[in-house]
Amino acid sequence: MTTTLTSPAPEVVDFLTAGIARFTRQDPAAIRPDSALVDLGLQSIDAVLLSGEVEDHFGIELDPATIFEHDTLASFASDITARLKAR
Repeated sequence: MTTTLTSPAPEVVDFLTAGIARFTRQDPAAIRPDSALVDLGLQSIDAVLLSGEVEDHFGIELDPATIFEHDTLASFASDITARLKAR
């Protein structure tokens, strides 16, 4: 798990929530920032595809394994937010 001190940007949380909901076929309303990523049923191929979408949408490079370094959606979103601020 990677710990970051950056608060997740709402637009990052919304983007990731929508992507995870689409890949796992869940209602986005059922996915909360404190949702455990492993409990959402995200598969490795989903992580690869979601990482590609994050790269395209936000213009950053992202190793697909990064998502599995985080316990929760908020933690992953914080990491993305920190990367965006560091550009």
